[in-house]
Amino acid sequence: MRILHIGTIAVESKETKRELKSIGGISGYILELIRYSQSKNIDIGFIGKIYNYQKLSEIEYIEVQQEVTGTISFLFNLFIKSIIKPIPKDIIIHAHRPDHLAALVFFNNRPSIISLHGQQAHTVNIRKGKLIRSIYHFMERYAVKKAHTLIAVDDITNMFYSKLYPQYKHKLVTIPTGVNTKMFKLKDVSGFKEKYGIIPSYKVIVYVGRIEPPKRIDILLEVFKKIIITNPTFKLIVIGDGISRLSMENRAMELSIQNNVQFLGVRKREELVDYFNMADVSVLLSDNEGSPLSIKESLACGTPAIANDVGDIKSVIENGVNGFIVDKDKIDMIVEKIVWAAYNSNKLQENCIRSIQNYTISKVSQEVVEIYRNISNE
Repeated sequence: MRILHIGTIAVESKETKRELKSIGGISGYILELIRYSQSKNIDIGFIGKIYNYQKLSEIEYIEVQQEVTGTISFLFNLFIKSIIKPIPKDIIIHAHRPDHLAALVFFNNRPSIISLHGQQAHTVNIRKGKLIRSIYHFMERYAVKKAHTLIAVDDITNMFYSKLYPQYKHKLVTIPTGVNTKMFKLKDVSGFKEKYGIIPSYKVIVYVGRIEPPKRIDILLEVFKKIIITNPTFKLIVIGDGISRLSMENRAMELSIQNNVQFLGVRKREELVDYFNMADVSVLLSDNEGSPLSIKESLACGTPAIANDVGDIKSVIENGVNGFIVDKDKIDMIVEKIVWAAYNSNKLQENCIRSIQNYTISKVSQEVVEIYRNISNE
């Protein structure tokens, strides 16, 4: 059995610099799935762009571009590569965006899977112009029609695409993202705060993710402003990058909270383990999500999470047990829950770790591998 993934991923190394921007939830999802598949003796290939490919030299790699480009350029290069180097008929293609699959199989009829990491069609409608929306929706419809199976990472995404393409809802299954519990786990945090320049007595709130409009960092900053009025020994750490980073840094200064907020940019995954362990609570306030991995990684490290009801949050967070589900429009409620969770963080550690046992890499990846096997047998 041979699987060919499509996308852009980055394998971390000591030299990793610009490519860190490609190290995110989807990249981590693909890499963990590749490693698990290899442990089951599945032959893996990749088409797209791998930064630090030498770290994955055991897989076949078809490079479509050398530098970072926009989506349109990537799709064009992918389409050209599919013509120059046709995909063998015995390969199962696993795409992580519908438009990637459409570009690769436009002149090929190959068994294929699409992992749907959230409601991308909705995001495109909000953020893109009319021409880009038209091109994307054409490619998405084509890909959904071609695909053998559509893997939604949460039930909301499943329902969204079931309504959008009712004729293909029989192809949809829900398999959430999984957390690497061998990496993300409870650690002895003695000296962590001093190591990262934080006063040991301070309570730490952490956000990990992109800094872009749908992630609503603006709301998080408003919440934090209210927190430090009565709790001045709180620290907010924002890890990630994106088009809104500069404006959010400026907003923190406008709110006069810049001395208690750190924007750290992108960090390697091994560093995230330290930050989640050091934190007293993690926060996610977002307009839309699929199956947010940062929440599961936080819980795996024993750190309670505060999030609004997006993606599969309801199946992961239980109020008062391992965090709270909040309404992102109710600032005072969010303030109250964050402060309570921060002061009760240690009491919730065991609950947090126990709550993600159904979301381990081995459990969720095995479900994907079973789909590979079913397609292969067919």
